[in-house]
Amino acid sequence: MDADRRLVKALEAANDALQHLSMSPDFGCLDCTHIDRLLARVVDLPTEGNQRNSRRNLLVIRQWMITEGPGVVLLEVLGQLYWRLGELNAKQFEKFKTTLQTQQTYLSLIQDTGAVTLVVQRIRHIQRSKADACQDFLCEISDLAGLKVESPMLEMDALRATSSSPFTPPTSVHSFDSSSSQESGYNSLIKYVPDTSAWCDMEQLLLDFYINGLCPGRTASTTSNTYLTLLQTAQTCESTRYAILSLSAFYIREYLPSERERWHQAELYYSSQALQALAQQISTGDNYEAALATAMLLMHHSAVDEPNDASLCWSCHANIFEIVPTDLVNPTSDPATFMRTQLVLARTAQTSFALQNTQLTSLETKNWYEGMAPSETQKICAITGISPQLLFIISSINSLAIEDGPNKLMYAQLQEQQLQNLRQWSAELPGDAQDVMLATAEAFRLAALIYVRCRLYGFTRFNPAVMELNDALTAVLLSIPVKGNLYTATYPVWPLFIAAVTANSDKRDRLYQRVVPIREGDKNTLPAVLKRISGMRIWLQNQDATQQRRDGWWEDMLQPSNSTTDVPFNRLLCLG
Repeated sequence: MDADRRLVKALEAANDALQHLSMSPDFGCLDCTHIDRLLARVVDLPTEGNQRNSRRNLLVIRQWMITEGPGVVLLEVLGQLYWRLGELNAKQFEKFKTTLQTQQTYLSLIQDTGAVTLVVQRIRHIQRSKADACQDFLCEISDLAGLKVESPMLEMDALRATSSSPFTPPTSVHSFDSSSSQESGYNSLIKYVPDTSAWCDMEQLLLDFYINGLCPGRTASTTSNTYLTLLQTAQTCESTRYAILSLSAFYIREYLPSERERWHQAELYYSSQALQALAQQISTGDNYEAALATAMLLMHHSAVDEPNDASLCWSCHANIFEIVPTDLVNPTSDPATFMRTQLVLARTAQTSFALQNTQLTSLETKNWYEGMAPSETQKICAITGISPQLLFIISSINSLAIEDGPNKLMYAQLQEQQLQNLRQWSAELPGDAQDVMLATAEAFRLAALIYVRCRLYGFTRFNPAVMELNDALTAVLLSIPVKGNLYTATYPVWPLFIAAVTANSDKRDRLYQRVVPIREGDKNTLPAVLKRISGMRIWLQNQDATQQRRDGWWEDMLQPSNSTTDVPFNRLLCLG
């Protein structure tokens, strides 16, 4: 009854606003105080951790403006609707919108060009107000410091000249994918390509490309980048150096089509040299930590390469942990974490039967988590986008999927409770990069909650508990950049997979459209994941919408026989 009452109150607030708006057909006499207050928050979303609920509610408003028109924000004219909507869950909000769509006054509002014009004017007013306030304060502090502050008007004019409509879909946590890489024409994972005519030495060119083109696209972090750190390793480790050169040649050939064969041959040469040097390195017991770095680069290379029938699975590179003495390597190093993450996420797309008949690597089975400092377990890894604790929980869910003991449900509930209480953090300085990293980690957490409920509880995508989580996850995914400087290899592919297989077809299509720039961009793992999801579409569409719970449905979904596309039996689906 309380839920129905909240929906009724929200509709009453909307109707009161519609009646008020009807008294000013040209919107000329409106008091925009409440509208401006809401728009200011929608445009510049809060980033503090204690405002997570507010951020989620504002994302809902933002998406509503995008899908039905910016005029919907005018319903906040009386200052009553926003907080009423905050009381609704996703299902109630859909009912709220459906009810409004039956009313002519609402339809007239969202189709009114005058309403759109007013909202644009209010956003520009907010933009100017913030700029003026910043300028005034700069002048005050510059007077104290004796500094000269230039007027920002030229920059603001340039910004306005290049800005698109404020109602285009959000493309990052601050609704932009802008960056210096966009200006230079490199919007995907590769941020820079050198002029080959300016280089005589192939290896120096490849290293320049690796440092300035490839590394910046590996993580949004400005304080920690493992790929850059590996350059130090490469100075003393030949196998790592060759692996870096091979990976660079692999990526750069896509940008130099006239020299594609030359770079392909370079890639093959350096990769073979890396493997030979690695084998020699292991046999002599030389620098095992550097050997892990090489294995990480080779796994990365193999995961994004297009396989042929004779190629080994990318996961084979984790076998290095069966060879090197485990007590002589750090199980929580970045290379080890990277490889473990790929394996754990890939296991979520394996059936229980496959998991039971798989010889897991020691990288997955050895105790690595308990030895970590408590303060580090929730820290987000800069190159995977996920904290060690969350990865450990997902791994535990995978293990529980093949258990049939009497305590399985109890352990599943324990994992869910830990996910509910998990608070991931980043060492990144406050700013856009930190926002993206926190949003990415939150996407993984929400996806893990869906995963435990679907795989261990048997909740189907029609279960309200799954639908609500899917709404939240989709909102986060739609806010994470898919191009520009803030788009990196840590884009949450696994959460996208989880969201897509637990969403309705319309929402799945929205997610597909959102990631078009990634799919069409530089080499990455997403195309194979989308192909796998597409293969399950018919099976997903044929599921009984009245069944909110069915044990084993996750296993059925993963069966190769339920896919319209081939599911390679010898290659794991890379979801990292």
